[in-house]
Amino acid sequence: MTEKILIREFIKDKKVGAVFSTGRYVIKKMLENIDFDKANLLVEYGPGKGVITTHLLERMHKDAVLFVFETNERFIKELLKIRDKRLVIINEDAEYALTILKNRYKISKVDYVISTIPFTFFDRRKRRRVISKTYNLLNENGKFITYQYTGLVYQHIKQKFHQTRVMAAVLNIPPAIIFTGIK
Repeated sequence: MTEKILIREFIKDKKVGAVFSTGRYVIKKMLENIDFDKANLLVEYGPGKGVITTHLLERMHKDAVLFVFETNERFIKELLKIRDKRLVIINEDAEYALTILKNRYKISKVDYVISTIPFTFFDRRKRRRVISKTYNLLNENGKFITYQYTGLVYQHIKQKFHQTRVMAAVLNIPPAIIFTGIK
């Protein structure tokens, strides 16, 4: 999938938050927060065309599982091209991850949640709900890792999580902020 298609989906679908794919520098910095030897259950919100997804799968051990939540039909088609038995694609809003994982898959806790969903597109209540449900989905010491282009989610993460880390990814174009909430 070319960047042209990503731009088209950004214009067409108001839930798509990026014009360009996540840069390598941001991916590298986000993945540094994950202990892949101990990561058994991972969730990704808003995988788009699967740029971070493929990096996660490359590093995950053979028994780990990655659940991705994507609402854009075009991106779902791209994700379906990734042939990996550890990948579970769910065509639902990230807000419902906790309920879906519990009811469909009998999973109540995960080790990591990685997110690229555009929290700036959500109203304050939805931002709080998604972050709160994410917190409830995580194991003790589980991590929520997201990158954003503004600091809008910082207060929500800081209020909910026991520990919060912030890192500026200035080498990314445009510069991004990586937030890590530790339960």
